[in-house]
Amino acid sequence: MHGGRRKTDNLGQFFGRLTVIGLQASENFSIEMIDHLEITALFIRCTGEFCVHVTQFASNLRPGRLASRQSGGVLRMRRLLLVFAVVFVAGAGLLFWQFDRAVEFLFQYPPPKADETKPASEADGRQRDALYFSAFTRYDRSYSSEARRQAEKLSAALIRDAHGLTRAQFILRVAQIAALANNGHTQISSAAFAKGVVALPLELNWFKEGLFILRTKADRAALLGARIDAIDGRPTEEVFVAAKKYVGGTDEHRRMLLTRFMRSPELLHAAGLADDSNALTLRGVRADGTAFEERIAGEALALDAPYVPNVARLLYPTVVKGDGKLGWLSFIKADRNLPLYLQSALRLFVTAPLEGSGLYIGIAYNADGDEEKIGPFLHDAEQKIRTQKPAYIVVDMRMNGGGDYTTTYDFASRLPAIAPSARIYVLTSNYTFSAAITTTAFIKQAGGNRVMIVGAPVGDRLTFWAEGGHFFLPNVQVGVNYAAGMHDYAHACWNPFACFWLNYFYPVRVDTLEPDIAAPLTFADYRALRDPALEAVLAHEKAAGNAAALP
Repeated sequence: MHGGRRKTDNLGQFFGRLTVIGLQASENFSIEMIDHLEITALFIRCTGEFCVHVTQFASNLRPGRLASRQSGGVLRMRRLLLVFAVVFVAGAGLLFWQFDRAVEFLFQYPPPKADETKPASEADGRQRDALYFSAFTRYDRSYSSEARRQAEKLSAALIRDAHGLTRAQFILRVAQIAALANNGHTQISSAAFAKGVVALPLELNWFKEGLFILRTKADRAALLGARIDAIDGRPTEEVFVAAKKYVGGTDEHRRMLLTRFMRSPELLHAAGLADDSNALTLRGVRADGTAFEERIAGEALALDAPYVPNVARLLYPTVVKGDGKLGWLSFIKADRNLPLYLQSALRLFVTAPLEGSGLYIGIAYNADGDEEKIGPFLHDAEQKIRTQKPAYIVVDMRMNGGGDYTTTYDFASRLPAIAPSARIYVLTSNYTFSAAITTTAFIKQAGGNRVMIVGAPVGDRLTFWAEGGHFFLPNVQVGVNYAAGMHDYAHACWNPFACFWLNYFYPVRVDTLEPDIAAPLTFADYRALRDPALEAVLAHEKAAGNAAALP
């Protein structure tokens, strides 16, 4: 997860007796008690009269109930506070003693077990999945009070309606319940929109100018680079606005998450946004400037169909090997004129020299890749900085969707110190998410005004919820992520039962990560093989008196 899942075991017999009270900080940071069912499900494992007293005290933590009701209320409250203080201190000592286990217990707790026996029918399977998923709102801690109530209401309706829903309708109802949290990490899994559904043989991407086709099967190659202006007669922006309720987070992050949704007639039809569940009529403008309108049939994607989870990787040029119609073609072709950020489709970590004694460091993942480990890469990058003493450094986080921020903390926090005379630029985009945001904040915090953010805004807010776990609905075969630990990079995070503990050991505080130099990637730049963010850096270096010049 966001901060890295630690290896943990059972908390031991003591946690069979210790009550741990879970507090949730809502969007406006007011405190409210998670209900008794949620405490039982997640945070309380205790026996005996002692636990009953502490649980009763927990109930009094609801807003407005701390005030005494009778003249003896103050004394009673003081006694309860003393009991709670003793429990808290004793518990805190144990939690430090078994830190990893406590982190897992509070922030990385597993979901309930699903009934995986074979149902009598698909409808019965959906009914069973709806009942299982009804616990989701008690496991995810990012909901505001009102959003949780709405989600619980929709969850009850899902149980009631499950038998009569199609699989696509069921998936969208589940997605909507999760999206009510309006939290980037509380989402239905990307696979739900990418496989097991009917979809057009196209891969799409949003740019400032609109929604574009970046990859097609060979028989649709004429549509490569086309802008889609309407789907079944509905403007694409109108379709996006209507579909926002199925994913949470910032609007730009939502666009990224909904790219696969926008190509699926089955999902669009289930949402009431398409006329048919098997085909779509697309209208727009081809790459050569000519208008088009085509009715395109969808293909039924298998539940085990391969797909690219990080849609940022779809920007890279590629041809998936295949015979005839089985092959995928990309709008951008692989050649030596590609900008630096598109030259390494098969590598997550890259360093390269830049004009004017600059050094480029590309980090596309915050964890080990299949071919390369991040630790040795960052060590080598640090050695290059020490020996080459670059005039400026560019850290490219635009393709980085997250991982484990502990893997980059040391490097990011030391970077300004190991390059004391270098200007530092961090490139960001809406794909920059989760641990990649944290890494960007580490660098900005360490370097202050020496660090400039260049590109487009990152894909989340500075306050968000992450960690948690994953519900898997075995009959419809989709997963849904729940969040349990709060990250706040703009304010002090004071609640030890809500704020993710690793952040106390890897602290970060920044006022903003908004770009100092706005340089988003437009489709015009993309097709011209330009990198507006890197060009902006080179222009800034030139203005600063460095030898670098625009290419």
